[in-house]
Amino acid sequence: MTQITDIIANQHKLLDSLKQTITAEKDALIAQDADQLLRLANEKAQLLNEIKLGDTELAAHPDLGRLTQEPQLIALVDDAKQALAECKQLNEQNAALIEHSMASVNRFSQALQASRNASSLTYDGKGMTSTISTLGNNLKA
Repeated sequence: MTQITDIIANQHKLLDSLKQTITAEKDALIAQDADQLLRLANEKAQLLNEIKLGDTELAAHPDLGRLTQEPQLIALVDDAKQALAECKQLNEQNAALIEHSMASVNRFSQALQASRNASSLTYDGKGMTSTISTLGNNLKA
């Protein structure tokens, strides 16, 4: 069986990678690089799965009790929890940035629809603007 310290060390490594991925995700959001965002989303999901597997392995480890008894292991667990909290905070910031970007794209889309054919602007059941193209049927010579 894997040593409990090795599992915790691997969790630290995974959390560091997750933090780097989330930071890169923020840069990709700012740069509006969709391809990079998709790659990073897959990488983030894979890292989260590996972290979850590590947690499962820790929970099933026969030396689990040592994590709450030995000061060195307590410190390592606290460091991991702090790193996870930092990742969560960075991820929440990215979520807010995504929401802001989506709202901006929605406003831009509505502005484009309005400028495309202002006379046929209407609203759908969700309050979103929509245009019905008349293809010039209302022109008078």
